[in-house]
Amino acid sequence: MLKRYQAFSGISHNEGHGIQGSLSVAVFDCLHKHFGVSFECFASPLNCYFRQYCSAFPDTDSYFGSRGPILSFYPVSGSFEANPPYCEELLEASFLHFEKLLSSSQEPLSFIVFIPECRDPVPSFLSKIEASRFKRKQLLIPAYDHEYRHGFQHVIPKSEICQRSVHGTQVFFLQNDSGYARWGPTPERIEALLEAFKLGKDKDREQNMTPATPTPSQGPSSTPTAQTPEQAQSNANTKLTT
Repeated sequence: MLKRYQAFSGISHNEGHGIQGSLSVAVFDCLHKHFGVSFECFASPLNCYFRQYCSAFPDTDSYFGSRGPILSFYPVSGSFEANPPYCEELLEASFLHFEKLLSSSQEPLSFIVFIPECRDPVPSFLSKIEASRFKRKQLLIPAYDHEYRHGFQHVIPKSEICQRSVHGTQVFFLQNDSGYARWGPTPERIEALLEAFKLGKDKDREQNMTPATPTPSQGPSSTPTAQTPEQAQSNANTKLTT
């Protein structure tokens, strides 16, 4: 699998890293919490956030949670994140695929699509997305105001993973009626997403998750330490099983 992706992306330094670039952890957290997203339409075993995703190589990736290529995937419900590689033919084919899925399902179905800002000239797929009857909202995250995770995040130093985006990012919410009712882009949800896109959110998150340095032990105490009911039950269960 590693050799496959190395050949696919290129062997020189930074060649093809954009193909495997991904959203920040903070943005994925927000998408899951506020929009119910639990699946990536374009990912790989090397950069996926969720356990299930679509990827280019099902013969190797299926062992790691892949459901195969997105154009061969036909969900009827769910909330999905789509951050495709920038290839106009793939983008147009993917959008048409999403349109068919949204048209044919009465179950809640939602695709939140992230693509680089591109206006000179305006590609045909972008005109189609903007005119779609399923488009519920469109956002633009300005260039240099947000970050992506490097496409080689599995091999580069941790300090280099977050890369400031030199392009704006357009965000499209494509949802059928029941998907909109369930995961619609309300002002509160959009505010949370914009906050998650701010620079440095992943670093802040890592710092907040770093365990505090334990204080030196003061020796045994004669006063019993108070326990929560959960701790007491856990201790009781431990005693019963020893």
